[in-house]
Amino acid sequence: MNKRGFTLAEVLITLGIIGTVAALTLPVLVEKHLKNVTATRLKAFNSIMAQAFQRAKLEYGDWNNWESNNFGESGSLKGDGEKQLLWLQKYLLPYIKTTETIAKGKYAIVALPNGSGFSNYNSLYFFCVKYSDCQKEVEEYNSRDRFIFQFTSRKGFEPYSIGWKGTREEFFIRNSAGHLCAKGKRQGGLCAKLIEYDGWEIKDDYPW
Repeated sequence: MNKRGFTLAEVLITLGIIGTVAALTLPVLVEKHLKNVTATRLKAFNSIMAQAFQRAKLEYGDWNNWESNNFGESGSLKGDGEKQLLWLQKYLLPYIKTTETIAKGKYAIVALPNGSGFSNYNSLYFFCVKYSDCQKEVEEYNSRDRFIFQFTSRKGFEPYSIGWKGTREEFFIRNSAGHLCAKGKRQGGLCAKLIEYDGWEIKDDYPW
């Protein structure tokens, strides 16, 4: 019987084709995974914080009557990370699972079990997909790594939406308050709101 195997050239050509296909598809798969992780963590953070505010309200009463109210720009906690952290420890953190809490400069910084985290500054909450990004003493945000959430006694906890009127097209055009969702530092003020608007998904036209 004649037995014939693959030649070295055929094997190398096959491996080359497989390598080319992998090189083309792997980045797409990785990007899709990162988008899914980002959207999932954003949704979870929004839910966790909204529930914490509601549960604390049951214990401490109306939000506007909370001690050292930090819901406005003139709040007494502004610029003091230690006071911010003490405030969080009293009102919100009893209802949130955390792995680390620190005060750094004017921020309180909290690590969450899924590897994400947030820094608190007055009524603003800077969510970080990776906790390590939260340890920077900056009010930075973008469309991939750091996102802004806010709390108001009128609407409760939600993705930052100052200046947004309610249509999807507005997310891509700088509004009267100077916010939109675009690539670049301090360009993604409305990106968390856009992801929420799209059902906690990152669509193809999202500025990833």
